[in-house]
Amino acid sequence: MRIFAISDLHLSFEADKPMDIFGPAWADHPARIKENWERLVSQDDVVLVPGDISWAMRMIDAEKDIAFIDELPGRKIIIKGNHDYWWASLSKLKKFVPESIIPLQNTAIAFENIGIAGARLWIDPGLNLEKTSEEDRKIWERELLRLKQSLGALPGELDTRIIMTHFPPISLDGSTGKAVDIASSFGCDIWVFGHMHLGDLDYDGFNRTIGMTRYEFVSADYLKFCPKLILEVG
Repeated sequence: MRIFAISDLHLSFEADKPMDIFGPAWADHPARIKENWERLVSQDDVVLVPGDISWAMRMIDAEKDIAFIDELPGRKIIIKGNHDYWWASLSKLKKFVPESIIPLQNTAIAFENIGIAGARLWIDPGLNLEKTSEEDRKIWERELLRLKQSLGALPGELDTRIIMTHFPPISLDGSTGKAVDIASSFGCDIWVFGHMHLGDLDYDGFNRTIGMTRYEFVSADYLKFCPKLILEVG
């Protein structure tokens, strides 16, 4: 089994939200995701999708986007991003998504002695990656509690612990914030995240190892719409 990751799919088969308005790098991006995914991923593999999955505003409007993901190989573990307005309660989501898709919402899952904890997180005011308001700070504090809840749901005995969040937990220079402080008491081998998109900054700095944790930046446009292999088991 292999574990891949790719975030920020920004699908819009129902919503009128063509992504190429953000630049030529996004031209025909669903077809490119599909081609690369089918080339690399097998049915026995797992793909982590840390947020910003669909532009839909309601769950019913996300059906085509979810169906697109369902038809791709492997099991998919998904979490909510800041643009996933269609995302409802976890109980409703579990009924809505097909069997190949497993949503996490401040929860965790374990299989083959690998644990995956999933929480959205938010903009860390201390990392200076984006401007923050007082409301952002309030959301950030709530999300830290939800991250802790997700980590607490992991079983005790695991070979590998993976955290998936939508928002970055570190800065481009390797500075860490409160989210990393919280996670350190639980142990984390790999942390995957997205949210940031190609622009004036060089996001290679997100990909680094700090302490025992390897950080992987997996926004779709950064990966050229190709799922990234982050772990091979066995």
